[in-house]
Amino acid sequence: MKKTMITTAALGLLAVTASGSMVSADMISGTTNKTDVTLTEGSGTDVTPVVPDDTHDDDPSTGDVGSLSIPFASNITFGKQEIQQGDTDYYALNKKPHVQVNDTRGGAKGWTLGVTISPFIGENGKELTGAKMSLTNGRIVTKDNTSEAPKLANQTFDLNEAYQDVMLAKEGQGAGAFAAVFEGKDGHNENVKLHVPRAGVEAQSYTADLTWVLSDAPA
Repeated sequence: MKKTMITTAALGLLAVTASGSMVSADMISGTTNKTDVTLTEGSGTDVTPVVPDDTHDDDPSTGDVGSLSIPFASNITFGKQEIQQGDTDYYALNKKPHVQVNDTRGGAKGWTLGVTISPFIGENGKELTGAKMSLTNGRIVTKDNTSEAPKLANQTFDLNEAYQDVMLAKEGQGAGAFAAVFEGKDGHNENVKLHVPRAGVEAQSYTADLTWVLSDAPA
């Protein structure tokens, strides 16, 4: 808008003679007209992933829509692992596990994203007692976004059933699309770890639910 106004004013005040020199142009007449646009909050139905190539998760889309939403969150897999003699750390196969927030409300009003995790439950219904999942060395990424970025609440997240903040956007931050990504080596991502005590481990598949909670309250 500012460029258009300046260009129009310059063209109205300057003229070029046949010889190419600049002379002042006399104002014969002038008028002012209006142009307008009405912007509404985004629907959240047309979204682009900030991290489009996470491995070991073909479809991280959540189906969440709206002007403030979580359109993408990676399903994280630790694969098939052998039970060891002692306590063991297993690492995610995903190279770029991530969670993305889209804010198209307008005005960069701020928001807060947090997470909880359920216990790991086996196929027989028994809990993987003492198992602890952690996320470390995360970073905030965006694509073609000039808004000030949100911040990570910590560099290490020891996940449990208690809610904890992950991404924090103050007023003036977080407008557009931003993702928290915990990137590591494909097939052995040491930034996404599952610690499993030896005691009570049974040979079966276990699953847990990561629940991401997005609030419109600024950080």
